[in-house]
Amino acid sequence: MVGCAALGPFPQPVPLLFLIAAVGVANASFALMRTFGMALLGGVAAASIALAGIPFVTCSSDRFTDVFTCAPQAPTWHLTGAVIVASLSGASLVLARVAAKAAADDHLGRIERRLVAVQRELAVVRGRTGADDGDD
Repeated sequence: MVGCAALGPFPQPVPLLFLIAAVGVANASFALMRTFGMALLGGVAAASIALAGIPFVTCSSDRFTDVFTCAPQAPTWHLTGAVIVASLSGASLVLARVAAKAAADDHLGRIERRLVAVQRELAVVRGRTGADDGDD
């Protein structure tokens, strides 16, 4: 995403969206910042879709030519860049959600294994003392 922002032929504010999405991906890769990163990615995806068609409207009027670059191919590159940002942000968001689910499942698996071990130890202790566990 940083490469697209730096080297792509995209007019403003598309490179900024790429950079914000890159920050979201960096945050989503760490468990502590995953929620913030996913929120950032979702926001970038929504903002990209919202901004995708605006240059076609603004460049068709003489009043708003200073809002976006209105060179002959600028609206097309703006739309292309916004769609790429939205799709990469969406894919990164899905991957972050999968990573969060995998981490939660791993944590629950460790808890379950520990619970089974504690139950075995308790059964051994009950067997030694001759105590009835009440399951008859």
